[in-house]
Amino acid sequence: MSRIDPENFSPSSFGDATVCEECFGDEDLTERIQAYETSGECSYCEEEREHVAPFHDNAEFIGERMGEFYGRAADQLPYDTREGGYQGRHEDTYDCLLESIGLAINSEQSELLADDLVSEIGDDTWCDYDWLSLEMDESLQSSWDQFCGATKGQRRFFFHHIGEPETNHPDERSIFGFLNELATLIEARGLVRTLPEGTSFYRARANEDGGGWSTALELGPPPAEVSLQSNRMNPPGIPMFYGAGTPELAVAETRQVDVTIGKFETNRPIRVVDLANLPPVPGFFSEATREQLQTLAFLHRLSEIMAQPVAQNNRVNVDYIPTQIVTEYLRDHEFAEGRIDGISYVTAVGSHSFNTVLFATRENVIDNFGLAVGESRWLVLTDTEVCSG
Repeated sequence: MSRIDPENFSPSSFGDATVCEECFGDEDLTERIQAYETSGECSYCEEEREHVAPFHDNAEFIGERMGEFYGRAADQLPYDTREGGYQGRHEDTYDCLLESIGLAINSEQSELLADDLVSEIGDDTWCDYDWLSLEMDESLQSSWDQFCGATKGQRRFFFHHIGEPETNHPDERSIFGFLNELATLIEARGLVRTLPEGTSFYRARANEDGGGWSTALELGPPPAEVSLQSNRMNPPGIPMFYGAGTPELAVAETRQVDVTIGKFETNRPIRVVDLANLPPVPGFFSEATREQLQTLAFLHRLSEIMAQPVAQNNRVNVDYIPTQIVTEYLRDHEFAEGRIDGISYVTAVGSHSFNTVLFATRENVIDNFGLAVGESRWLVLTDTEVCSG
């Protein structure tokens, strides 16, 4: 039951009422009020404020945002008087705004402001945006979970039609369909980035018998025939170049103290999928679309999952399979400007830096003083440092 009686209000009831930058505990709404660049008395704090804005404009915007993320029960849900009304989760405007969305109201007259917002927006009955589908971030997460389950325990090499949907329901994707949607999403969110020539990456290798390492071949990727370890992004037998963003992280990744650090620099621009520096997830009261907000939320969750430590036991050969497949798919995907050279991802060792896996082998690295740099030699070892703890 609503706590607001709509008959006591009308769209003109609030006249010239204003709200100030301190009325709401939401950064986006605060910035929106500040953008009016108007000072005056706040109708709800009853004090002179540096920034105030028309109450009606802000209530209208808040109502529009609710409509961006929630549906109206009258349009969405079946109704059965014998079963108690709407058949599905639903709530009134007050509960949706203050409880589900969690709008924080800081005004001295917070209850009055909340009631006025409900009256201005309309005391409607709200439900899920589409009661027959998952939210986009939840839908993508579900597909990721299915992808992991299938590639770990069902199919590994030929899975294009595994999970092939029988309908056009948005929550049903084949494994191949999910990978394609993930690549499309990565490009749509601007995560394919060009790094300039001269970008640095650091690799560390444990020293042996007190001696250090000094060449690109010694500090670069291992030969294919001895690349027998299953790693986060590459399976055994397929070497790749793992580079850290800082020397400290390179050392931390080895879990050793007596190491040689090699600094490699690119001698051409490279393109990477950057999952380490994702844009922040926009707030509910930003101007981001529902798709932008929810798909970025999923990408943040995926980045965290990909960074989770994996126990270095017999399970590692299985638990790394999903990220290895994603890496291989993205490696060959034709993005708008062509294929990529690597993927940057969040580290699992607690550093503020990040790692990048580059699709480079021993044929792509060179010593600064070595052979003439050709088109295939695009990672140059420019410096080394021996560290012993």
